[in-house]
Amino acid sequence: MENKKTRVGKFLEKINPAKALEVVGNLITGDIKSAVKVITGDATLSEEEKQFALQVMQLDIQEMKGVTERWKHDMSSDSYLSKNVRPLSLIFLTLATVILIYIDTFEPTINTPTEWVDLLKSLLLGIYISYFGSRGLEKYRKISS
Repeated sequence: MENKKTRVGKFLEKINPAKALEVVGNLITGDIKSAVKVITGDATLSEEEKQFALQVMQLDIQEMKGVTERWKHDMSSDSYLSKNVRPLSLIFLTLATVILIYIDTFEPTINTPTEWVDLLKSLLLGIYISYFGSRGLEKYRKISS
């Protein structure tokens, strides 16, 4: 299963995976100051690597802002579908996961292919992180501004 990672996460993962996880976690929750502190305080990074990581992190932040702007435009639209596509996708994939778990647990004669499980897991994880992670980022921006 391939995860979508931030640019700064991909860069830091090669050098220090624990720090990469910490930085990406801070970015997802909207704690940008902590992410910067982790990068600048890391003794394993050279000065050039720190500068590069900070520049790449800025690109990630800009991308997150772009997604937020698109979602704001969707919400101002008159279309029911554009306003509700994310919640509907979240509900559908959550229900599909629960049904798949039920079938796999209580129907031993039905064999669920692992490819479908992996696909469902990837989609659901992506939507949960996107939906709830971006909500945290939006709340953080409102509080900090």
